[in-house]
Order: sequence, then C-alpha cells, then structure tokens
Amino acid sequence: MNLITTPDSSRPRIAAVGMYDGVHTGHRYLLDILKLEGRYRSLTPAAVTFSHHPLTVVSPADAPALLSALPDRVSLIGAEGIDDVILLSFTEDLRNLSAEEFIRLLHDKFGVRALVVGFDNRLGHDRVSSVEKLREIGSKTGVEVIGASEHRPSYTKSGVNSSAIRRALHEGHPEEAARMLGRPYAIEGKVVRGNHIGSGLGFPTANIAPADNKLLIPLKGAYAAFVTTPDGVRRPAMVNIGYRPTVAATFPGAEHSPGTLSIEAHIIDFSGYLYDDQVKVELISYLRPEQRFESPQRLRAQLETDLRNTRRILSDAGLKRQASGDRCGKTDTV
Repeated sequence: MNLITTPDSSRPRIAAVGMYDGVHTGHRYLLDILKLEGRYRSLTPAAVTFSHHPLTVVSPADAPALLSALPDRVSLIGAEGIDDVILLSFTEDLRNLSAEEFIRLLHDKFGVRALVVGFDNRLGHDRVSSVEKLREIGSKTGVEVIGASEHRPSYTKSGVNSSAIRRALHEGHPEEAARMLGRPYAIEGKVVRGNHIGSGLGFPTANIAPADNKLLIPLKGAYAAFVTTPDGVRRPAMVNIGYRPTVAATFPGAEHSPGTLSIEAHIIDFSGYLYDDQVKVELISYLRPEQRFESPQRLRAQLETDLRNTRRILSDAGLKRQASGDRCGKTDTV
C-alpha cells in the first residue's frame, strides 16, 4: 500500500473519497466495489481521505471524537487491498473548492480517471450528492462517476455509519459497535504509573494513556475486554473507564484529580512489567456503570463479581468467534 501525500499522477486510478473513520463494514463494502470496478477498468484503486476531520475546519465545535487514529485508519484501508491511499490536508483552500474543482484536482494532480461515490457522499463546498449531477461534472473533467448502493445489513435499520457507531459506544453497547465495525472497538495507548491501589486489592491494573487524545472514549463504567500486550498476545481483561470516585473518597493521599478520566485494565492471570509499553484494549461487553463504594472491602467484592462475569463473557465470545469465523481475530483461552 502506498501513502500519497503530494501530487502523483504516475498511474491512472479509480478513487473513492471519504473520512473512513473506523474503516467500518460500510466503508469496506464501498472499498470492495472500488476494487471490483478498478479491475474491470484496469485502474488502480485509491482511497482519498483526510489527515483530520473536515469538521475541525468547517465547524470545530461539532467535530466528533474519532474511531481510529490516522495511522490505524491508513493501515486498515491498506488491509482491504487498496493499493494507494491519497491523504489530503483539509484546509480552507480545499474546503472552498466546488465539487467540479475538487474532481478536477483529483484528475489533474492524482491521475483519477473514475470515481466511486457512496449513497451519502457530498463533494465540494456546494455539497453535490446527486450521482446524476456528479456524472455531468465528471463528463467535463474526464472522470467517470460510478454510484454505489448503500450497505444495509440485516442487523441495523438505519445502515452502518460512523455516527451510529459513536452513538453505540456512548450508550454502552460495544457489541453493537463491533458488529458495525467488523471488529471490537479498540483504544491503544501507553501504560503509565498509577497509585497501585488495585494491587493492594489483589487486582493490579495497567493505567493506560491513549495514544491519540482525539479518540472516542466510550461510556464510563466497567467492561469485559481483551488487552494485547507488547509480546503480541491477546489477553482477557476487565477494564474500568471513568473518574475513580472511590479513590478520592476511600484512599486518602492517593494522587488523583476528581476531574481526570482514567482507563485501567486488570489483565487476568498476567504478571509482567508494562510501564511505558504500548498496549491495545478491545472493549467486548459493558458490565456495569461506574460507581462509588463505601469501603475497600465492598470495592473488592464488586471486582470479584466483575471478574467472574468477565471470564464468562469472554469465554462465550471466544466460542462464538470460533464458530462464526468472523474478522475479529483469534481469541485466547480464558
């Protein structure tokens, strides 16, 4: 896969434009059409995407949290068999291009000879979405425009899109998000030092600082999860996302700001040194909301319950994944 960041018309291409946030099943459906139409026309398939979300320029207050960091997005697109990823910086100059000017730019600067447009694509500052209108523009710029149908699997009534995935994660439904993504939602980050309170309770945790602060943080609470450690092993874990209300109230002297969000993972049956290492957390199922406990003993009792539930959920998830042979990857034995 070639990452193209400057004008390159070295070969004729067929392209599809999008943010591709999360590279979900709807995106992959579009990319499959792109590859098929490219083979038919002997054109190289290329995904045109942006270094940052267009709303960060158009309306910063409305810019959403992201489902995938840029390196992951590019890697996921490449994993779908797309030869070229054309990465554009969404500037004011790019924003002010009309649909015709934008398509002409793709043609003249990047060798685009055909363009696949999804059912909800809107191009240019004039927000042209009609395939018929885009075909008229394409005929003037030397670009064939091909319309793609909507990807609407049976498990969703509203189709698959990044907004629906964000909504599922904000509402505590990681299973629903995973169906639309085609894999569990993941947060990658560095393991940083904490207060060792979990160790004192018999549940040592890895405190994780996300690698990208623009990534979406799901609903606060406890989750059954998998954590991939630096050795490449995908390990069962229970994860807490939140503000740790019990810490400030129950553990005097603990260094914790009440307004600081934390991501803590107890990796089940694991012992090892992870400080400053990068790990990946995949959220599988929501266990319960975050809550404050009156004593360390009550917190520990709840963690024991969470552990039992996590083992059961991840064991079931592993059996289902093996039976279905889905794209979420191999599951370790719990």
